[in-house]
Amino acid sequence: MSEDSVISVQAVSKAYRIWDSPSSRLTAPSLATMGQLFPGESGARRWLEAKAQQSYRDFWALRDVSFEVRRGESVGIIGRNGSGKSTLLQIIAGTLQPTSGAVKVQGRVAALLELGSGFNQEFTGRENVYLNGAVLGLSRAEIDQRFDQIAAFADIGDFIDQPVKTYSSGMFVRLAFAVQTAVEPQVLIVDEALSVGDVFFQQRCYERMRQLTDTGVCVVLATHDMGSVQRFCQNTLVFRRGAVAFQGPSAQATKLYFQIEQQEKVASFAAKPAKPAAPSPLPATATTPIISWPAQETMLPLQDIPVIGNGWARCTAVAACNTAGEVTGHFAQGETLVVFYEFEILQDMEFCLGSITLRDKTTQAVHSKITLQDGIREPARVARGSRLRFRQDTVLNLACADYTLDVSLDMIAADLLDEPGISYEAFMAAQLRICELHAVTRVAVRIREETSPFQLLHFGVAGLPSRSMIEVIPPAI
Repeated sequence: MSEDSVISVQAVSKAYRIWDSPSSRLTAPSLATMGQLFPGESGARRWLEAKAQQSYRDFWALRDVSFEVRRGESVGIIGRNGSGKSTLLQIIAGTLQPTSGAVKVQGRVAALLELGSGFNQEFTGRENVYLNGAVLGLSRAEIDQRFDQIAAFADIGDFIDQPVKTYSSGMFVRLAFAVQTAVEPQVLIVDEALSVGDVFFQQRCYERMRQLTDTGVCVVLATHDMGSVQRFCQNTLVFRRGAVAFQGPSAQATKLYFQIEQQEKVASFAAKPAKPAAPSPLPATATTPIISWPAQETMLPLQDIPVIGNGWARCTAVAACNTAGEVTGHFAQGETLVVFYEFEILQDMEFCLGSITLRDKTTQAVHSKITLQDGIREPARVARGSRLRFRQDTVLNLACADYTLDVSLDMIAADLLDEPGISYEAFMAAQLRICELHAVTRVAVRIREETSPFQLLHFGVAGLPSRSMIEVIPPAI
């Protein structure tokens, strides 16, 4: 464990024993104990031990997990449900022992694990504050000094003196977070707890966690909110089936997480009965060649661009232009970015759609749109060897800053097109990310030269469609 490390996890594994029947919990240990009465190489001992082992199987929730967290570092833990995230956090918090390996933690640990854990349902909120503070090692005098701060942050009013069994889930997490962050921990562990709070409380929580990391507290956050991971966590671990699939910068971790998520969808789609792939007849507007397609020599170089894909298509061309067809990466606020891109189809596919994403300096997506959202619902199928060309025009009503451009090709089952509309849930369940290119170019948005009616079109990250009215009510005479 290095000097500046607060958490050290070394080769940690955790197995849960799954018994064939309730009675096996009694018979298997009895058989194993009886076997130990015989000599080591005797047939009776081997038979009894083998018989005992037939009564259970070990499920490995974690396998050989190792990492360290430094003082003042914020680390994300992401993965699908059942990948081992919560098990790891419980081991770090000390509420669960590993089957093998070692965990070392320096200093006081505050943990928000299961909702309501550590609270006595019959006690009031005030009484639970003192109970949790005592468990975390604070004296009554220390809790007295912090109580007003805790009550103000929780902001649950008179409910602080009501039994917590009357609390909503949001009130639970408000009080729990207020207590855990007021005890001056060296390690703060948060396991999905913030997902039940409202947006204002979540903002306050993240601001509080930033203040803690600035003072040297390390934060370990397990969540399914990829945006929060990218904004808050410096590094992230991606878990897959109990093992660490990736450890490194959060932007790369979230991309890998989405790639892993897509693999099961690919396998599911590949298992479906094959359908004849014939290019669908396209409406006239779609079959007309895309206007102002740039010359090949003006396309961006793609050989060094990071690509995530499943091998079903490859990107052959990308260009970023203005409305005059000129290749450029510089735009005044409110001007239109025109993105041209092309994919070569390497496998028969169903309904394909393109998308572009603009990301800010923190890799947060500030704009992302698929062609389906512009009403394009054809072609239903695309044959191998075809080329798909896309053009997407985007008005850059964004804050004046530098952004990066991603382009991607997705696919969904063609039978979804039979529906009059496609819900978000149905799309996310059916979506396959075929090929995605990250940061293909920079898009610089700058302040306009035009000053009428005002030089900036809007404040904030994005300019939403809006209308303003004003009325003067003259003073009464």
